[in-house]
Amino acid sequence: MSWLVIDAGNSTIKWARSVADGTRFLGGGVEAQARDPLRAAVLDKHLTAQWITPPPLAAYGVCVADDVTRLAIEYAVRSAGSPEIRWFGAQRHFEGRGVAHTVALLNGYRDPLQLGADRWHAMIAACAKYPDESLIVVSSGTATTVDCVRAGPLAAAIFVGGVIAPGYDLMRESLARGTAQLPLADLRTEVNGYPRSTSDAIAGGVHYAQVGLVENIARQFAAELDGEGKDAPRLLLSGGRGRALLAPLTRSLLAEKAVSSIVLESNLVLRGVALRAHNEGAPPPTLPQAAHSRVVAAA
Repeated sequence: MSWLVIDAGNSTIKWARSVADGTRFLGGGVEAQARDPLRAAVLDKHLTAQWITPPPLAAYGVCVADDVTRLAIEYAVRSAGSPEIRWFGAQRHFEGRGVAHTVALLNGYRDPLQLGADRWHAMIAACAKYPDESLIVVSSGTATTVDCVRAGPLAAAIFVGGVIAPGYDLMRESLARGTAQLPLADLRTEVNGYPRSTSDAIAGGVHYAQVGLVENIARQFAAELDGEGKDAPRLLLSGGRGRALLAPLTRSLLAEKAVSSIVLESNLVLRGVALRAHNEGAPPPTLPQAAHSRVVAAA
């Protein structure tokens, strides 16, 4: 018995087939979003060619993309003979069973249901993997988000808040759109010294802005924990640009011991969706009669 789990972001759509207890994936894939009027047809063509056989017993997901993309995904799933998708949002709190322990997370947003579903489920997965630890969960994609989770009493973690900023690509694109003479610069994964060309200056500015954002939030959170006599937080990096942040943050935050460790994590959102689906124990929808999905490569 397995489920289809989906993470529909602004730049990419990720999916995986999860065993029904939410502990591991059997396979999956990534599809860059089509940015044209034929988006539904493009997604249908690409995704139905890669759904896993046999069809899953249920489908769950989170979507922060626009309605056109969401409807296109739903159409592609139906075309593949899979069940209707149940879309998850944020919650006031989550409590459920992880692989070896109970996971409990409280949502500290003033309006908990306003929190992005992708951020919430990434934090659920992070708490499941690193119980009883304070965490900084960074996602570097279309947007860069930095979310702080405080280890709480009685094994209940607390999401205390976080920030959202334009990601690497949005920053460089905004400069090209909003100025008369600045180009759409190529981005570098490593920037050293003082840039001496316009393209390098843009790449360096974007890179240092991303690194500095994470450093500032991490140092603030670490100082608060230290003042309370608590251990330094662990920093988790995810998203398409997460690896670009690893080296500079290791040289700064890890060297300063502001964080206990820095870890690259993949598929946090999908893992959180699978864990929540398992714990909510929703009965699987009725399967359509026709099923014509194909095997995808293991993620």
